[in-house]
Amino acid sequence: MNYPKMRPVTAFPVMYSGKEMICLKDASGLAENTIVVPKPVFFIISLLDGENSVQDIQAAYMRRFGDMLFSDHIQKFIDDLDKNLFLEGERFQAYHQRLKTEFKNSATRPFLHLGDGPHHDSPRLKRELASYYSHPDGPGDVSPEIPTGNIKGIMVPHIDYMRGGPCYAWGYRGMETLDDVDTFIILGINHMAAEPLFSVTPKPFETPLGLMDTDRDFVWALIENCNQDLLEGEFYHRGEHSVELQTVWLKHLYADKDDVNIVPVLCGSFDGFIARGISPIQDVRVSGFVNTVKETIAASGRKVCLMASVDLSHIGPQFGDERRVSPGDLNDIRGADLEILRSVEALDREGFWQGVARDANKRHICGLSAIYTLLSIIEVRGGKLLKYSQWRDEQGWGCVTFASMVFCQ
Repeated sequence: MNYPKMRPVTAFPVMYSGKEMICLKDASGLAENTIVVPKPVFFIISLLDGENSVQDIQAAYMRRFGDMLFSDHIQKFIDDLDKNLFLEGERFQAYHQRLKTEFKNSATRPFLHLGDGPHHDSPRLKRELASYYSHPDGPGDVSPEIPTGNIKGIMVPHIDYMRGGPCYAWGYRGMETLDDVDTFIILGINHMAAEPLFSVTPKPFETPLGLMDTDRDFVWALIENCNQDLLEGEFYHRGEHSVELQTVWLKHLYADKDDVNIVPVLCGSFDGFIARGISPIQDVRVSGFVNTVKETIAASGRKVCLMASVDLSHIGPQFGDERRVSPGDLNDIRGADLEILRSVEALDREGFWQGVARDANKRHICGLSAIYTLLSIIEVRGGKLLKYSQWRDEQGWGCVTFASMVFCQ
């Protein structure tokens, strides 16, 4: 590997052993390991662009730091990156192809994101989910007050349970008043790739609480009738957490029902529409998908509930911003978030879009595409915000916000 090249990574500062370091994660989520390195080593990583040799890196390091690095030390670091699948090349290509083949041949979508150990202990997982209802920030034993009428949609977080569990509980407590439902169309986020804009899978999802089956007839109707290839991005479902985390809560909520199914959808990025200065619905891929979903719902005879599995703002150096998030920033972030959530409550799709687009999605709202798509499909009287929450890293490296909301007919 004469001119090593890094694959796309997410890099953000962290405190490690009392020192400020840089954490590297595979942006695609395919490489499982994370790497923590000091800043001088991160400088080396920044040079792995496919155009610099080991000798070029030596020279650049000497100019920057005034120290000489032995070539075998640089090569060992490059080899370690390759072993951890952070470099372009034969090793990663072989690994990637193996994963794609395994997923294509699998009958189910494996459960991945809650890790090993306690979360795979079904009774313990049930106790954990139940604890979020009684948490000080949770809804308690009483269903939240929601508008009279059938619930036809819900918005819930997809942040990890440890940070967002009580907010999830608000949404799922609100769903307890939901009339009988056959199918949840889960609009998740494709964190790994901007395109395709929409992708589905007919594979049922494994969970520690049992198999969450898909409404395969509905999924195949979407595939056959849509104006785009909805299976093009099916592989992204393998490693994406935004649908998976809802399947666990749904299996918990409907423990006594085996006939509740899902339609898993991953939404790509809509940031390109911001750059073009247009509303997403003006793109035939968005309008085509929206119309196909509406037509499929009408033709299916199913009792359908739409679900947006989304988080809101992502702010701080962990997400590419220059400045840390101070406790004093949280009120400003809250105000900006609640402004766009008022548009969502009012079903003002284009008002929501403009609220995010006017500053070019400066707050990195990852749920943008799924919320917009839900608002384009759903036909109800309005929404009601049940809970808004924020998580902030103690050092201010990052802040994530999220909310639960129901939509009633």
